[in-house]
Amino acid sequence: MSEIGKQVRLNTLFDRVSGNSVMVAMDHGVVIGPVPGIVDPVQTVARLSKIRPNTFFMPIGIIKRVYPHFIDNGIPFIAAIDTCNMMGPEPDFFMLSDTVEHALSIGASCVSMHVLVGPKRTSEMLQGLGKVAEACDRLGMPLLAIMYPEGFDNNFDVKHVKWAARVGAELGADLVKTYYTGSAETYQEVIESCPIPVLLSGGEKTNDPIEFLTTLQTVIECGARGVAVGRNVWQAKHPEIMLQAVKKIVHEKCSAEDAQAFIQEAEKA
Repeated sequence: MSEIGKQVRLNTLFDRVSGNSVMVAMDHGVVIGPVPGIVDPVQTVARLSKIRPNTFFMPIGIIKRVYPHFIDNGIPFIAAIDTCNMMGPEPDFFMLSDTVEHALSIGASCVSMHVLVGPKRTSEMLQGLGKVAEACDRLGMPLLAIMYPEGFDNNFDVKHVKWAARVGAELGADLVKTYYTGSAETYQEVIESCPIPVLLSGGEKTNDPIEFLTTLQTVIECGARGVAVGRNVWQAKHPEIMLQAVKKIVHEKCSAEDAQAFIQEAEKA
């Protein structure tokens, strides 16, 4: 019966018409600190939840502060149950910091966790992924695995990215978030070699919104099932407008140029 629960929760994360998902990522606070855009996470969620992304994800400590906005706007949420810390001695090691059971108890529709494939403690992170996948299967909770190659000359090389994504699928994840590989041709390889839905990692804020929007258009055309975006939304000049533009590409298959035109017109209003 747990499979029923997993499918019910998974369905809440994706748009019924497009079949895709716009996820707002806010799991940065422990990793890189209270950076601009999430200094006040309650205010950020309050503003962006009105634009109705498909879901947000963040650690449970922040969920406790912002969940009324999820309720008011009918938005499911993902609990981030692991983290690393750039101030600490192991910035390339994501450790489990919470449990699937705890996430289930607070009403999460999914849990997320990272694996960096390449660093010294990769084996421990993979072991953690397997254990979390087992708990998710047992409890009917979807698992979003954030799979990043790390420590290579080029972490975005398709051979590393598609392998990392495949590892997530092999070890029991239901969704994978990973890097863009730089071209439609190589990203298509990632999609084709991963038997579960792949979502784009939004990454660091680009200098010009059109850079991110163009990448987003490319991956959607390749068959990505959406995007998990943080800094390119909540560090944008007008976060609500940027989120609307992202939704246009992901759900309406709008072009990057048309999305940029929408931003420009909305900023004038």
